[in-house]
Amino acid sequence: MTNPLPSGRGAFNRLRVDPRAQDYYERRIKEGKTRREVVRCLKRYAAREVFHLVKQLQPAPRS
Repeated sequence: MTNPLPSGRGAFNRLRVDPRAQDYYERRIKEGKTRREVVRCLKRYAAREVFHLVKQLQPAPRS
């Protein structure tokens, strides 16, 4: 199985269990965004979080 985040499974799981994601979803829906747009934004947010976690784990380049 490939990474589940691009398919949206991670975003849907977040919507079910994470109160922050649920609040974000409600806010964006009230702004007039579609469910598809909100899920896309949640996926991008998750990708940024993972990127920053991975970036912290990488050692600094040696000179």
